[in-house]
Amino acid sequence: MGWVLFLALAAASLPQSSVRGKLVQREGKPPAIETTGHDLVAVEGEPETLAVLNDKRLAGFDIELVGHYDAPGRFTVGPFYTSTSIIVHKDGKRYSVSYWCPICSIRAYTPGKCVCCQQETHLDLQELKP
Repeated sequence: MGWVLFLALAAASLPQSSVRGKLVQREGKPPAIETTGHDLVAVEGEPETLAVLNDKRLAGFDIELVGHYDAPGRFTVGPFYTSTSIIVHKDGKRYSVSYWCPICSIRAYTPGKCVCCQQETHLDLQELKP
């Protein structure tokens, strides 16, 4: 348990930064962000974060990720439970990513089936207020 706490505190002490660009999904490789300079930055994160970043409905979106660089070209997204670790930029506005079941009116934060009716949830971007 001591090592887990140590690693969590060490990760929390890393300077927070962001990376923004087009979300790129390549078969057999982790998701990446293609920056405006056409650099590919590989993305790592919690399983829930990677599920969102691997959602085909988000491919090609203008995405901003908040977290920290582990090395040049390798970025770790911040904790999944914050609604602003993954931000979509669209039409001059910023959005958080969520998923909605229109049948059950249940919101989820990862893609997949509704926990109630088992129908596929819909991508539902929520505008972030300034």
